[in-house]
Amino acid sequence: MKFIIKILLLSSLLLSASCSSGLNNNQKRKLIAVKNEFPELYEEEKDPVLAVALGLLPGGGSFYTRSYGTGAVSLLLWPLSVLWDPINGLNGSQEINYYATTRNLKRAKKKELKKIKSEYSEKKISEQQFNIQKMDIDEKYDLDNLL
Repeated sequence: MKFIIKILLLSSLLLSASCSSGLNNNQKRKLIAVKNEFPELYEEEKDPVLAVALGLLPGGGSFYTRSYGTGAVSLLLWPLSVLWDPINGLNGSQEINYYATTRNLKRAKKKELKKIKSEYSEKKISEQQFNIQKMDIDEKYDLDNLL
């Protein structure tokens, strides 16, 4: 009996250490705002619905969202893992999509800034125009302004 309790404690420790915690409410709102405001920059690298569905298979949701440690534990504890792995898959897919989308936003902002810097260095725009355009770009890509 003590052996079973030790196994369960070890399993719960491993799961809590490697589970995907998901996005906080602020990150979720930002992701939705980007999806609405910049649909071309929103990236769904991992499908949340597929991640949940795969979570019903032994370790599937975790493996799909690159949580290999949790996937291995879920595989060993299947069918009990259907209690947490679909949620872990959902959380992991949302995190992956959030960070992929924020990378896209940073790239787009950098590209726009590079363009106006080039125009300024080639004397196509004045310093005042450069500063105004730079402020507009900074404001455009400020995620807090989208909320």
